[in-house]
Amino acid sequence: MSTIHTLLSGINGYYFKQYEGLETEIRDVEYFSGHLKRSNDYSKTMFVCLTPERRSYINRKPVAWRDGNEQIAGKENEFGLIVTEKPIEDPQVTSPQFIVENSWEFLLELSAKLRSRFTGPVIAITGSAGKTSTRMMISHLFQKEKVLENRGNHNVRFAIPLYMSKLVSCPDLLNLEVSVNALNSYDTGSMSHLIEPDIAIVTSIGEAHLSSLKDTKGVAVHKAKIFDGLKADGTAIINTDMGQEELDILLKAAKKKTATIFTYSLHDQTQDVYVKKKEQKRTYCEVTVSFFGEEVLLNLAVSSSGMISNALASLLTVWKLRGDLQPYLKAFETFKPLRKILDKTEYASEEGQQFTFIDDTHNASLPSMKNAIEYFNDVRPFYKGNSFLILGQIADLGEASAKVHEALKTEMKKTSADRVFGYGEQFKAVFEEVKEQEERFQWFSTLQELGEAINDHLNEDSLILAKGSVTGSDFQEIDKYIRRIAANHQLKSRS
Repeated sequence: MSTIHTLLSGINGYYFKQYEGLETEIRDVEYFSGHLKRSNDYSKTMFVCLTPERRSYINRKPVAWRDGNEQIAGKENEFGLIVTEKPIEDPQVTSPQFIVENSWEFLLELSAKLRSRFTGPVIAITGSAGKTSTRMMISHLFQKEKVLENRGNHNVRFAIPLYMSKLVSCPDLLNLEVSVNALNSYDTGSMSHLIEPDIAIVTSIGEAHLSSLKDTKGVAVHKAKIFDGLKADGTAIINTDMGQEELDILLKAAKKKTATIFTYSLHDQTQDVYVKKKEQKRTYCEVTVSFFGEEVLLNLAVSSSGMISNALASLLTVWKLRGDLQPYLKAFETFKPLRKILDKTEYASEEGQQFTFIDDTHNASLPSMKNAIEYFNDVRPFYKGNSFLILGQIADLGEASAKVHEALKTEMKKTSADRVFGYGEQFKAVFEEVKEQEERFQWFSTLQELGEAINDHLNEDSLILAKGSVTGSDFQEIDKYIRRIAANHQLKSRS
């Protein structure tokens, strides 16, 4: 248990005035009022009032951020503790105030203190694709325990100290996904040093962040920083399905910190864990895994190559922490990732199913685009109607954008889709070139036109899969147009 007194003992700052009740327990930390719910009790919550200056400093550019004092104005007495740079002098405010010189540095200091006291397992996950789903899958497998993890995919530098501070809640396990932004050398350097993971996972290296990183080797160098803070007796878990140069960068970094390195692959039988066989069904996939020479059978409800790869990393994590896989295997059957990650919705009338929409617009990189196309091809035979593969542009590629989108041309042409629709300026040239050879390819400048084209060719038991980035266009709003199509046909969703 952490009281206000024990929590703040030894941390730079001072109490605004003398307070009674410093033995009050603190069980949670927040810094954004948007995460507060009216019905919740925050009498044991610390609210850290971050200033716009601190927020912009972390982003290295001006950011629209309301001062923390303003965010909680009129609600100050709801909290067990307020940490702020500017004392709230209103005599009506009775909640203890702890005054600090720098609210961001306070979070770092508090995080380090709580991490030093935490004895449970700590997992840190990064990768060009798959880190969110892998983190969620691991949490799902440990659902009977108290797991502390990111909200959604909140994984940037600004996010990590918040979740580290939430160690005050005394979880059984800390399970964090970490973006490349949190691993760079800015400010205090790689957040891996703060996290000090017992297990560090790299899910993939691919064409992502190329607007700021030169190439995939640069991506590997930055992702390898996940191992910087790895404990001496820690474990590195690495997906080897990448270029040899990129893999060598990761292995070299991991070996500097630990002798315990586990590897996994979808195809390479020389790795510790790999896929021996997979059999796709309409609603799930049966996967036979070689796990250090022993066969393990998994049934995955969401079964793209990327998700199968994530399952391998999750298996290794469970085995390392608990030593026995069997109690956890059944949970794979009920795992669902974040909304808009292979998010399947069936639209049906009272007479029966009409069409299925799979929304994979959470985000995109070249590897995840290829995985989505492969998954589409695997499930396509189970649908009798017309099929639509809808590809939105990949964001954050900088000067490499044309080359990366061009690299998808082979997979696009090989797909079994009846219609392949493109969206986003970065895809326009590729689609116009391919359309000259096959009429089924078509690029659209608006979602309205794209939606009309789907409606024109939709029929009984159609399949629609949409994959693309959330930034750079309005592509992720395609689900709204799919719902309109369903409404026009008087169909209801069955997720």
